[in-house]
Amino acid sequence: MRYYGVYVDGTNDFFTYCDPKDEFNIGERVAVPFRGRIKSGLIVYMETCEKFEFKVLSITRKLESQIHLSESMIKLLLWIKNYYLCSFGQTFGAAVPGNLKVEYSYNYRFMEEVPLKTQEEQDLGNYFREKSEVTKTTLYKKFSKETIKDALEKGVLEGKEKISLKDSSREGYQEISEYFSQRMTIGKATLEKKFSKDIIDKMVRHGVISLEKILKDKGKNYDIDEADGVYSKESTVLNPEQEKARLEIENSEKRYFLLKGVTGSGKTEVYLKLIRRALEKGQGSIFLVPEISLTPQMVKKFKGEFRENVAILHSKLTPVQRAKEWLSIYTGEKKVVLGVRSAVFAPVKNLKYVIIDEEHEATYKQDSNPRYNAKYVGIKRGELEDAKVVLGSATPSIESYFFAKEGVFKLLELNERYNGANLPKLKLVDMKDEKSHYFSRELLKDMSETLRKDEQIMLLLNRKGYSTYIQCLECGHVEECPHCSITMNYYMSQGIYKCNYCGETKRYTGTCSSCNSKNLSHMGKGTERLEEEIRKHFDVGMIRVDSESSKERDFYDNMYREFLEKKYHIMLGTQIISKGFHFPDVTLVGVINADSIMNFPDFRSGEKTFQLVSQVAGRAGRESKNGEVLIQTFQPENHVMKRIMDGDYEGFYLDEIETRKILSYPPFSRIINIVITSTEEVGLENYAKNFYELIKDKGVEVYGPMKAPIYRIKGRYRYQIFLKGTRQRMNAIKPLLEKCSFELRDEKYRVVIDIDPINLM
Repeated sequence: MRYYGVYVDGTNDFFTYCDPKDEFNIGERVAVPFRGRIKSGLIVYMETCEKFEFKVLSITRKLESQIHLSESMIKLLLWIKNYYLCSFGQTFGAAVPGNLKVEYSYNYRFMEEVPLKTQEEQDLGNYFREKSEVTKTTLYKKFSKETIKDALEKGVLEGKEKISLKDSSREGYQEISEYFSQRMTIGKATLEKKFSKDIIDKMVRHGVISLEKILKDKGKNYDIDEADGVYSKESTVLNPEQEKARLEIENSEKRYFLLKGVTGSGKTEVYLKLIRRALEKGQGSIFLVPEISLTPQMVKKFKGEFRENVAILHSKLTPVQRAKEWLSIYTGEKKVVLGVRSAVFAPVKNLKYVIIDEEHEATYKQDSNPRYNAKYVGIKRGELEDAKVVLGSATPSIESYFFAKEGVFKLLELNERYNGANLPKLKLVDMKDEKSHYFSRELLKDMSETLRKDEQIMLLLNRKGYSTYIQCLECGHVEECPHCSITMNYYMSQGIYKCNYCGETKRYTGTCSSCNSKNLSHMGKGTERLEEEIRKHFDVGMIRVDSESSKERDFYDNMYREFLEKKYHIMLGTQIISKGFHFPDVTLVGVINADSIMNFPDFRSGEKTFQLVSQVAGRAGRESKNGEVLIQTFQPENHVMKRIMDGDYEGFYLDEIETRKILSYPPFSRIINIVITSTEEVGLENYAKNFYELIKDKGVEVYGPMKAPIYRIKGRYRYQIFLKGTRQRMNAIKPLLEKCSFELRDEKYRVVIDIDPINLM
């Protein structure tokens, strides 16, 4: 008899159950008796003892409609639970699509190459003439058990288990599937004549069929996938520098690699070649990108390279679409995964590579429970599954580059642009000498020259909306969010004030809500205001790209295609435009305000500025045409700006690492940010002080409690306690933090413990 620790759905703990017949295994989904009911659970670990002070109940049965997890995945989820101090239920929910139900069936396939000798075998052959596979249930209705058994023994039939999604709403599925069986695409009007709108909508919703837009060009019809050209199935030929990096990754005894390559150096081509060669050996790969880098261009490249072998996982998939992709990975049907943060949990079979592109990006860190960082989860998964982990960036995080310098990661470099393209020329403009705070005289001159040559421009301003706030010049009133300690941004395109933290909106009337004066001043510029200013100077096609303008489902597909076709000559946007795009005719990049991030109260502000400006600069001159980047700043003497102008990442790293060592910031320490919140301000400070008293003087530096930089968000007042210490001491204090959270639990207060935080606001 074996005893298991079982996670019971909907709880925050593990419970002990026995397996009297030794019929269950770790990772299996099971039904268990729990408080008078039968509930579903997951076998997580085997108990080390066999004597208990309580009655141990038996596991009831295996749940055949549920997905089972590998032991390595269970170990990964446990590591996340313990490292990031979250519940197992939260980690399990992040790893597996919710409400994923499956059906197991046994199918038979006819082996045509085997000679048919008996009448029964010929009858089988005739039956399978129009069918590729037949379910076990169906075949046993047509033929006797003896005939089927004999055919299996002789190799005439082959049987295999098949897993498919369980869908309770199957009405119309069979009819539509049969109608599409002889057609690749069907006109919308034609289909609506054949089937009801309800059935068509349901099939679209469940991902059975999709509605494609048809484009027209010079009398020819072609679908959206062909609009931008088709990628060849074979990988691009690597240059000597790329090939050297590939061979080093493939043949090295090392497990962890940092590929540092200048923008446009062809890091993606190295990744594709690694994945292709692994796939030829039946091995799988996970390729992670930040959400803003998962562009139509990237998706098309992977689909062109790997065809039906690639699964795409991102936040815009419907639950059914996500479940279908996840299941295709789980069954081994697809071995290559391209996705955002949560794709690190994809159940890839025979995993060879975890590749994390733009590894410095903050979006790999989840900002809600479980607050994991996909980069470190990927590294841990590589360790557990004996896979190689490749981190890539033109501007690696200070921590990653430090670990590469220390030999923890193998450092590989690509210092030349792919196909002989030149790095762009950088120019710095001191905006203190300019009359306009939007465009320097030099930027306007360069824009005019670029447009005259029929080339394209990208402009970066990392603020959306029209203005960051509006102030009344009569009474001084500024519109603030009623739920957050923050001013409301003005969005002229929608005619509203909006809070960028909680989403609260208020109609803009053009008058002060306090004194009714119309004498209002717009403070701080956003992308909408920038667009307005550009139109005063240039009458050309222009597109704005930010999180507000890109909400439509097909926005990125359309934007990418139309900009490539030169419908637009100017693209302006926030950091969304800084990576993932490759436009051959972009020869000028303008950074409108390079200081916007540098002034944040964050020890990483200089690093983030260097990364963002360097990344967007890399959009210029990516092919045969030379590129130019003009950076506008009020702080030209700042050491970060000087290093950017010199393209000197190494020098910037040395400046930054020296400061971090003096102040004992990562990578020389680990940090934890504890945020304590309440809807009631009274009593919150005292509660935070009590928490502080329990954890101080434990061998780590503890600062606080103090009001958070943004004191109120979504109606909750916020205090912070900041911890800093060595890795060993921070790991040692984690159990105490969990204990304090439990002992001081109070429904009035919420305690969030953020391990290795990125956002300190």
